[in-house]
Amino acid sequence: MTNLILIPTPMEMEQLREALDPPKHTDIAMQLCGFGPIAAAARAGNLISRYQPDRVLLIGIAGTFDAKRYPVGSAHRFTQTCCDGVGVGTGDSYKSASQLGWHQFEGADAQPEIGDSLPLDSGFVHGIPASGTLLTCCSASDSAATAAARRKRFPEANAEDMEGYAVAMACNLAGVPLQIVRGISNQVGDRNRDAWEIEKGIQAAAELATKLMHRAWLPSPS
Repeated sequence: MTNLILIPTPMEMEQLREALDPPKHTDIAMQLCGFGPIAAAARAGNLISRYQPDRVLLIGIAGTFDAKRYPVGSAHRFTQTCCDGVGVGTGDSYKSASQLGWHQFEGADAQPEIGDSLPLDSGFVHGIPASGTLLTCCSASDSAATAAARRKRFPEANAEDMEGYAVAMACNLAGVPLQIVRGISNQVGDRNRDAWEIEKGIQAAAELATKLMHRAWLPSPS
């Protein structure tokens, strides 16, 4: 069984290589998927075609919309990812593809037609709950006002990233299950990098992903 780990940026890759402890004797490929939804979708599709994985795990950092339930320095495994920014208009006039009655993809490869949200593999893993919605954007929120506008459009959103939905699209079209683990490094809309906790978020993501791999990826005893 082949397992593909995707990581968005070289900075995240460097730290995660040191912190992750995947199970021994498992076939694992760890690759960069790129920064932002366009690179991530194209690269994920390419890597899935190359490795033909049985499952994919996306790991990285994200911002939090909900500091009480998803505090900075914590890590989470999500149940779905949504896309903000594909549709018509901006600001208060923005309408998503689904609101316009369109699918982002529909065809024989889609299971089913793909709209503004995609479910993630959240099958039972003992001691590692999956919960929450990851909102994928082309550009990160640059202010509290932008964050509030996005949360108004997607009130279920708990965290913001720039790759999750894109990788989920590639996995959906390939018929490969995807899990996403994100470490929370900052409050959505806070652009003061001095206030971010990137190393803490990555360490938390590494710890959660390691537990997930050891509990869900090891073959069942025959």
